[in-house]
Amino acid sequence: MDLFDLTYSTLKALNIKPLSPPSTFSQLESREQHKTSHSKSHPPPVNPAPHLSDLAAGMTPLADIPTLVLGVQSDILFTVEQQREVADALRMAGNGNVSYYELGGVWGHDTFL
Repeated sequence: MDLFDLTYSTLKALNIKPLSPPSTFSQLESREQHKTSHSKSHPPPVNPAPHLSDLAAGMTPLADIPTLVLGVQSDILFTVEQQREVADALRMAGNGNVSYYELGGVWGHDTFL
């Protein structure tokens, strides 16, 4: 679980299929602005993580799939910061139908149950 990595470079190195090489990978790296939509309580990061474009490239196969990303404030396995990055990366990959919600609760990763 600690090695969970959806970046394009990792998926390619592991030869994980189905993997369609993103034709827009270089475009993702060179974009000055990327599509994000955040709630007022969770603004986009001032300095996006350097791996965000690589993560977006790894998620290009999901560009046309409506996606719900849930973050749980007390989840220490997949933190809300990581879930926000996933939502950002999906939007950068061209997915215009991404919803992001954060759940409260004290049950950590099991909150979704």
